[in-house]
Amino acid sequence: MGIVAAALAACLFVCAGSVRGGFTFGEPTKVPNINSDFSDHSPQISRDGLELYFVSTRSSSLIGAPKPRIWVSRRPTKKDPWSAPVELNMPKSFASTHTPSLAADGLELYFSDGTINIPNAGGYGASDIWVMKRSSRGASWSEPVNLGPTINTQYREDTPCISADGLELYFSYNSTFSHVVGHVCSEIVVATRPTRDAPWGEPVNLGPNINTFQYEYTPFISYDGLLLFFSRGRGKSHIYVSRRATIRDPWGPADFFAPVNSGGGIAYADPGESEYSLSFASGDPTLYFSRGSDVFAMDYNIWQVEVIPIVDFNGDGVVDGLDLAILMRNRGVVGTRSGPVSGLCDIAPLPFGDGVVDDKDLAVFYEYADSDLVMVPSPAFGEEGVAVFVGLHWTSGTSDGTCDVYFGTSHADVEGASRDNPMGVLVSENQTGNRFALEGPLDFERTYYWRVDEVDLLSDSGIVKGLVWNFTTEATVGPIRKVVATASSAEEGAGPENTVNGSGLDADDQHSVAAEDMWLSAAEGPQPSWIQYEFDTVYPLDAMWVWNYNGQFEPVLGMGCKDVTVEYSEDGTAWTTQGDFEFARATAQSDYAHNTVIQFGGTTARYVRLTALSNWGGISPQYGLSEVRFFYTPPAAIETDASDN
Repeated sequence: MGIVAAALAACLFVCAGSVRGGFTFGEPTKVPNINSDFSDHSPQISRDGLELYFVSTRSSSLIGAPKPRIWVSRRPTKKDPWSAPVELNMPKSFASTHTPSLAADGLELYFSDGTINIPNAGGYGASDIWVMKRSSRGASWSEPVNLGPTINTQYREDTPCISADGLELYFSYNSTFSHVVGHVCSEIVVATRPTRDAPWGEPVNLGPNINTFQYEYTPFISYDGLLLFFSRGRGKSHIYVSRRATIRDPWGPADFFAPVNSGGGIAYADPGESEYSLSFASGDPTLYFSRGSDVFAMDYNIWQVEVIPIVDFNGDGVVDGLDLAILMRNRGVVGTRSGPVSGLCDIAPLPFGDGVVDDKDLAVFYEYADSDLVMVPSPAFGEEGVAVFVGLHWTSGTSDGTCDVYFGTSHADVEGASRDNPMGVLVSENQTGNRFALEGPLDFERTYYWRVDEVDLLSDSGIVKGLVWNFTTEATVGPIRKVVATASSAEEGAGPENTVNGSGLDADDQHSVAAEDMWLSAAEGPQPSWIQYEFDTVYPLDAMWVWNYNGQFEPVLGMGCKDVTVEYSEDGTAWTTQGDFEFARATAQSDYAHNTVIQFGGTTARYVRLTALSNWGGISPQYGLSEVRFFYTPPAAIETDASDN
């Protein structure tokens, strides 16, 4: 079908009179690295966009026929691919888990367990809602706790979703009683609490705008609390969306959400397939959902759709300076006295905006603008981590004349300066070309502002003033973010990628004791065991931090690396030995911080290989690590060719 037809895809999200920006939607595709030959479904992405929880019947830790268990995949940034999924460590008595939902802080995981035929012995009914907690992102999950009789009944509670603020819990309730007399169906309810530490209140039915004579389930509440996505159907289900103006208002009528649906929303018979469990993260343009042949099938896969903002604000078929001018005239909180009446330009954060037109929307506009018609800056508007040796570059847009360039560390100075009052920031006047070479390295971790004015003799002033752009430079010593890990061998679910994907680390860089968050070589793998890291380019290396293998039984088994040879290479062929080092032993505690640092002193390399010579236990020929992080020193003392910027 290509990009969804404009009549369906150019969605304007209308909320009680206010209008969010327009968006088109790409073709649905299966999510790479996630799906298996078994049934994979119920995806819910974390609010920060870095973890994807889902349910799969693939081979798991349970013996016997495949059973639905919770799995998780991770990635370092929202632009990176998903890692190979790992099974969540849960009690074996939870053999029919569904619909995991992670709290925004990552410290609570809600899910349902049990079916009509396989109830959980510790629950109240056919299916109950449970929660697991942890003290930090890197800590292990607690034992699942049933939410109790306020939430769970003798019937079926299922498909929970915790709101971004942690104060609303949406879920489906299935019983012989419903607001539609005489029908057995599943309806969506919400329980609330005044604070994160307070108990949940009695669930409240969302009413006839949401619940009908069909089955409604798998609710997902957007990060701002104003959009509710859910599934509706019987033999076939499809995804619908309801809106509300504020979090205090009731939900409006639900609309068929065509961009992800394959059918037409017919309750019992439909030529399309079945879709449910849609979710997304703020700042990520991708929607995730499940699709299978029907609600009873075991052929589900996890799919994705890209949301593309409409930046042709005036609808003339081109994205140019006129559209940029419209955005700049419509900045502010949508619907307020000082803000724009329409949210036409509310295109960020993706996927659906936030009710405010500001610099986030401007940054997204530049990503999609036609660089032949609009001046697009490089470094990108608002970009962080920019190298201290950088040149300014901008696309010419429609200009073929000369320009003035302003550059400095004060937004006010760069905004207010002119030829008559340069304020010390006019760095180039009446220059040709669209590049400017900055002298010497910039300061580390500093925000810079710049502006390019077009010299236009036909304008009233002879100058067309440009917008003020900004970027922030990198830290003095920066982490290398794009790292690929390979190894001589690995136990299943304990691959080398776990040492570079941040799995098991909390916000304080303390590592968990969960084995699925580490690398461990295979018991019968080739010897010597090694793990190798490849960067996206050659870096002047500063240091390597090491979190050793931190398994729960590490004090007894001692599988963490002890004596290790460290080598480096620029091409992966010619290797140089940095030295033999002893890696400190891990603590087997969930607050384990890195305790080995290897200094490289500016050595240039694209590859680093660690070869294990011994481990701390001496019992088994297996070797493991929890996490490794590399730092590089920006080449501030190296002369560069400024013409290359």
